[in-house]
Amino acid sequence: MSAADPFGYDDPDEFDEITGETPLGDRRSAGAVIIPIVALLIAVYLEIALSIDARVLGAVPDLALIVIVAIALRFGPVSGALAGFAAGLLIDVSVQGPLGASALVLTPIGWAAGLWADRCRRVSLGMAIGVLFVATVVALLGDAIVTVTIENQDVAWGTFAVRALAQIAFTLLIGIALLPLLRRCTGVPERGRA
Repeated sequence: MSAADPFGYDDPDEFDEITGETPLGDRRSAGAVIIPIVALLIAVYLEIALSIDARVLGAVPDLALIVIVAIALRFGPVSGALAGFAAGLLIDVSVQGPLGASALVLTPIGWAAGLWADRCRRVSLGMAIGVLFVATVVALLGDAIVTVTIENQDVAWGTFAVRALAQIAFTLLIGIALLPLLRRCTGVPERGRA
């Protein structure tokens, strides 16, 4: 961890210059798999609990999306898509919504974030926050499209705009703290390892 990177977010994986691949080595240890699963379950639970009682300007932070983006950035597109699908199903079952509606929105977001991370040699905290911003906007628009098409309900666009801005702000503020923490918990390789 360097002085310029106090959160340890910029630690790169080992990189094979010849093949252009990152070895999986420590990336798939038991703790690196269990911690994101537990974090995803807690995030879904807290998001649903907060949406009942703790709305500010009609919005709550999208905690599940933060964890999905963290998983996708760390482990790639397949893990990101699986996390999005699992979180979407958990949310739909918990709120008794149309089964698969949330998964329809979150699965491609997890896949796209992981695909983007695989194409980058190094993902900094600023880049991760940028990905989270784009993911939040896409999730909000995806939810509105699903509400209109699948649930056959109208969207009050004036209220939606206020709620969307609040949700983006809350998600980014919490993401700034959680993304580096989740990255550290999933086993970022140390600098200078051979």
